[in-house]
This record gives sequence, structure tokens and C-alpha cells, in this order.
Amino acid sequence: MDTQLQIFSAKIVAIHFQDLLRWLQPYLLPWVFLLLLILPLKLWLNGKRTKSSNQFEKDTQLSKKSDEEDLRVIASKIAQQVGKDVEKKIGSPHYITSKSSTTDLVTEIDEWSEKTITDYIISLRPNDEVVCEEGTYVSGNNNVRWLIDPIDGTTNFIYGHPGFSISLGIEIDNETKVGALYVPLLDELFAASPAHGTTKNGKIVEVSKTKELNKTLIATGFSYNPKFRETQARNLIGILPNVRDIRRVGGAAFDLASVACGRVDAFFEYGLSPWDVSAGHALVKYAGGEVMTIDQLESNDFEVNVLRCASTISETTITVAASEHLIDQVVELIINSQTSS
Repeated sequence: MDTQLQIFSAKIVAIHFQDLLRWLQPYLLPWVFLLLLILPLKLWLNGKRTKSSNQFEKDTQLSKKSDEEDLRVIASKIAQQVGKDVEKKIGSPHYITSKSSTTDLVTEIDEWSEKTITDYIISLRPNDEVVCEEGTYVSGNNNVRWLIDPIDGTTNFIYGHPGFSISLGIEIDNETKVGALYVPLLDELFAASPAHGTTKNGKIVEVSKTKELNKTLIATGFSYNPKFRETQARNLIGILPNVRDIRRVGGAAFDLASVACGRVDAFFEYGLSPWDVSAGHALVKYAGGEVMTIDQLESNDFEVNVLRCASTISETTITVAASEHLIDQVVELIINSQTSS
């Protein structure tokens, strides 16, 4: 009896539910249709928005990369073109003056090179900041800074020695990003950027694979200050017995390029200026090497940092460049030579 009653009740409920559906149908159908229309549209819009967001990020990255590549191409062309013109002046009589000391020379060709490079940059990049060795300064209104050495190794240029170069380094947001350097007498064009790596005459180069300090060929240079030169000579007493040999060419930018292409294993020098280091910093960094700075705080206390940009270098900084295998060993050797001299 109870079972039949339950079945009967269920039939009554089903009949009423069907009647209810028939009554609601005219009202429900438009809403169902609208829901079926909106749901795919919403999903499509969400996908579109995500795609647009991703595309914006990609476009931003491409824009940044493109800017660095544009700068590398411009800097390379300027360095090579001006360098070839400078080469034509070798052997001619020059008006030679000195700056900080009798060994710190400058000629009218340094000044001509600086003006020519600056004019090129301003014509192509009028909003960039430009800082040059011989005093030219152009204020900028963006995040790009050029550091220019119109002839790095002027004494070499005067004597017709190959160890001079035209050096252009570029910082973006206070970080070294691009470098171009041309060595006229060797016809070597070095260029570097994050996407490009480091090249010499268009071919990728890398830092030395040497790992042992006693097999290391180290380049260095001497300060223009006679007092510092004497100290540097004494420091070599503690360095020479621990390495394969020392090379002293007379151009810091040239030496850094030599580290980048494995022509020497490492480099260090005291008292360089930002324009001496900027281009070479990019060359070494994007050839797989490292550039570090050593600053003496007190008598035997030293601060060692990875170089972010050459603009932070002071006149008392020791700049060191080498592969990741050698950099710590070379830094330690130099600090020990400072404390033992």
C-alpha cells in the first residue's frame, strides 16, 4: 500500500513539474539562448586579453632588444669609420700636449676624433647623454649614456704602435649593455651586446679557457702618476712569480678586448677612467668573462665588487677582467701584492 502511494505521489509530482516547465518555457528559452551566446564570447575575450598581455610583454622585450642592437650597429659603424680616418693621420706631424703628467698625452687628432664621434651620435641619437675623455659632454633626457675614448692609447698612436683603439661604450639604465672598439692598425672591429654576444670582425669570440693561475698571461698598464707607477712596479714583484707572464701594451681598451677574444687570459689596472673601461667591459662580459673592481678602504681592507657599469669607477679603483675560472684567483693575487708591497 505504501509503495503504491509513493508511486502515485511521484506521478503527480512529475505531471506538475512538466506543467511547470511548459509554463516557464517561453520565459526560459531567451535566457538559455543568451547564456549560450555570452559564454563562448567571454571565453574568447579572456583568451584575447591574455594574448594581448603576452604580446605586450614580447613587444616590450623586442623593443629593448632592438634598441640595444641599433646602438651596437651605430657604435660599430662610428668606431670603424672614425678609426680608419685616424689611421690616415699616423706619421704626420701632430700638435702634442700633456694633461695630468708628461706621459698623459693628447693630440689634435684626439680632439678631432672626439668631435666627429659626438657629432655622429647627436645626429642619430639626439636624446642620449654623451661623456668623452677630452671634456665633451652632452646632457641627455633618456636612459642611454655613451662613454667615449676617441683614441685610447694616444702614445701608441703617436709612435705608430698598434695598441691604440677607438672605444665606444654604452650604458642603459646605469648598466653596461653595448660596446664597440676598433683597432685601426690591426683592422679589428670588436662589438658586443646581450643578444649579439661579442664578435671580432663578425665572428663570435670567447674568453680564455685557462683555469690555472700559473698558466695565465696577464695584461696590465701603469698610471700616469709617477708615484703610483713606482708602487705598481713594486706590486709586480709579488705577481710575476705566480703567473706565466705579463704583457704591457699601453691601451686599457685594447687589453680588455684582448681578454674578450682570449689573446690574454686576464687584465688588471689601477686608476682607470670610465671611458677607458666601458666598451671593454661589454666585450668581456658578453664573451663569457667577468669584470670586477677592487677598492682599498683602509690600510689592508679591500672591497671587491662585480662591475655593473664603468660610470661607477673611481680614480683609485683597480679594474680586473678574466674568465669565471680565473677571476677570483687574479683578484686574490692582486690584493696580496698590494698588502705585501
